[in-house]
Amino acid sequence: MKKRIFASLLLCSLTLSTIAAPSITLADNFDEKIQQKDSEISNLKEQQGTVASQIASLESDISAIIEEGTELRQQQLELENKTQQLKTEIEELKVRIEKREEAIKNQARDVQVNGQSTTMMDAVLNASSFTDAISRIQAISTIVSANNDLVTQQKADKEAVVAKQDENEKKLAQIEETKAELEVKKEDIVVKQADLNVLKSSLELEQASAESSKSALVEQKAAAEAEQARVAAEKQAAEEQAKKDAEAAALAVEEQKAAASAKTTESSTATSATQTSQDSGTTQAQAPNTGSSSGNSGSSNSGTGNTGNNNSGGGTVSNSSDPTLAALNALRSSHGLNPVSWDAGLAATATARAALVEGSGFQIPSDHWSNGYEVIAIMFAPGSAVINAWYYETNMTTSTGSGHRDWELNPSITRVGFGYSGSVIVGRSA
Repeated sequence: MKKRIFASLLLCSLTLSTIAAPSITLADNFDEKIQQKDSEISNLKEQQGTVASQIASLESDISAIIEEGTELRQQQLELENKTQQLKTEIEELKVRIEKREEAIKNQARDVQVNGQSTTMMDAVLNASSFTDAISRIQAISTIVSANNDLVTQQKADKEAVVAKQDENEKKLAQIEETKAELEVKKEDIVVKQADLNVLKSSLELEQASAESSKSALVEQKAAAEAEQARVAAEKQAAEEQAKKDAEAAALAVEEQKAAASAKTTESSTATSATQTSQDSGTTQAQAPNTGSSSGNSGSSNSGTGNTGNNNSGGGTVSNSSDPTLAALNALRSSHGLNPVSWDAGLAATATARAALVEGSGFQIPSDHWSNGYEVIAIMFAPGSAVINAWYYETNMTTSTGSGHRDWELNPSITRVGFGYSGSVIVGRSA
């Protein structure tokens, strides 16, 4: 009995250790998922930083383009002012050119009308003296030189006007071309900036989703840990109750053994007393006559038969004396189910099955798994200990996960029998 109680306590400690393991595994699973979310959020933040840097770079490029465009606009304004100045100069040159042309025409008209010769030969031949000839030659040279200067200046002014116009037009065209290129660059940058803004918004949404998932995981972890703590507490309470029940059952068994021993002693004493009385009666009966002796003998036989009945009654287990049956009916009553009665045939079969399991080194028979009318427990004390172990599936193996409990709470069974062999308990129902 002490060995059985010690083994039950050992199983309880093993069961408590296995209860704690799922909570640790569950926490590890949630921690791993939360760590993955943290890594995902960190990666998204890093991507957002890269995108923000690119957007800032594009904004800097746009600012540079705007600044360059401002400079070009300033240059354009300067060129437009120069154009206005050129137009003024051109108008002034046109006036000077027209005056020169008019002067040349007037000079040519005067020579033609006055008949003045403009040739060197005429000037020399018509001179009154050598000095006059020299003067005339110098005058003619001056006039010719002046005319040549007018023509040269006229040509230079025209070329200057044309050159300034060409230069101004080229600069304006170049500015317009540069402005167009800047507009193209600006539009391209604006498109890239818009794409990056969309990407940034997408990353922010992904980050928000990841953070939401992380929060949900944290809440689930807390809820799971709370649930695991609750289940562990219930298991611990059940194990402690099973331990107390096992100790109580062991004490009850010891008390039953003591009571049975006392009853056996009392029965033996009563039998001896009866036998002494019978012997005395026989002696007294022989004195009067043989008939009385025969009657007393019959009475003696009857007494002997009653003694046999008493022995038979002492070897039969009643419903109230089996602690496992009592604990089962108490459990069924707490669930509103009818109690079951003791069946000697089922008990005999259960005892044989328990001996089979004990003798095979605790090997469960293969046909056990195919029926629903048998339960087996190893290293549990009779009574509430084994009933609670079956109910809570403590360190039990079953194909359904709740087979032992289903057996105990089966509303259709009416009879059971329990068999004991060493540290093995078998229950059979019908």
